[in-house]
Amino acid sequence: MLTQLRANARAARLLYQRLSERGHSHWDVLLRRIPQAVGLRAYRKLAYAVNDGVLQRWVTPARFRRFLASQPGSLDGIFYVIVMPQTLHFLLPCLRLVAADLRVVLLLNGARRWEADLLRARFPAMPQMRVASLPNSSVNHGAMINLLVQHSEHDFGVLDHDLYVFDRAILQQLRFDDDDFLLCLYKDASSDGRWTYALTHFLYLRIDVFKRLMAQYGVGAQPYRQVPEPARSRLAGIGLRDGATMKSYHVFYDTLHVLLALAYADGLGVTQLEADGAGSVYHIGGTSIGTHHTKDLIHLYTHLRFLEISNEPLLQQRYAAIAAPFASAAEVHARLEGTAHDFHQIMLVDQLIEKLQHL
Repeated sequence: MLTQLRANARAARLLYQRLSERGHSHWDVLLRRIPQAVGLRAYRKLAYAVNDGVLQRWVTPARFRRFLASQPGSLDGIFYVIVMPQTLHFLLPCLRLVAADLRVVLLLNGARRWEADLLRARFPAMPQMRVASLPNSSVNHGAMINLLVQHSEHDFGVLDHDLYVFDRAILQQLRFDDDDFLLCLYKDASSDGRWTYALTHFLYLRIDVFKRLMAQYGVGAQPYRQVPEPARSRLAGIGLRDGATMKSYHVFYDTLHVLLALAYADGLGVTQLEADGAGSVYHIGGTSIGTHHTKDLIHLYTHLRFLEISNEPLLQQRYAAIAAPFASAAEVHARLEGTAHDFHQIMLVDQLIEKLQHL
């Protein structure tokens, strides 16, 4: 309990700091904005329990099966993009880059109706399906992957809404070797250097392996603090016990990591797709995590830069409040302290924006 209280206190201090950096007054932050953020977080925590534990189990699967049955032709090689609310200024250029090469399905995970309508107008050939969720909430990423694996019969991919693939040759490499069970664009090493794990920005899943592992060990793609048996014994046999996770900054198994480790234990591997040098792929990250209250200045700068190039008046109107009181990226830039991290992030974002403007 004491640990949780300390964590909550750290989170409150960070939230106060970020809201103050925007220029909100002391009392406005304390009396209005922090209570709003706390209330929204509490609601979303409850909503996640309902969405993942009830709606994702009893409502969405039947809806998803009907949706798949209604799609013409083979579904082999289809890519799913999970559409979160307030992310269309990131998503639209992402889709423009891959629309000619991938067959994309849009899974609306909390996205508003007007956002779905705008996507349908811009990409009428991309089918949409709405995931069941309570208002102003969404389904966890691991639960979404479980849905796709459990109810798909063909290999499929998952693409983040804020990933930008400029090298189209990458999209022609989606073929498994005999011992592959997953293809990815990015991998990282575990803290002890013994393992690598795929980052979830761009994944292509070998469905038969995932189905077998999930059925054999009774686990899924969701994060785990304690791995259930028999998966726990299997992972302990290769040196991964509870607490000995792949990411050094986590005390739990992150999304997909239990399945990844079980596949390693079976002698299977992950292949990283080859990109043609720097500038072939960009990933922003953090664009759908948390609420607008928790965004730091760098995230607000990125948000406004993408909003400014969107050429979508409706987006600019509906998303303006996310960065309030800032009205432009230039205003945020002037407030930044100019640390090395800030300059690096600004450089990457500006490079990406320039490339997107020349599409």
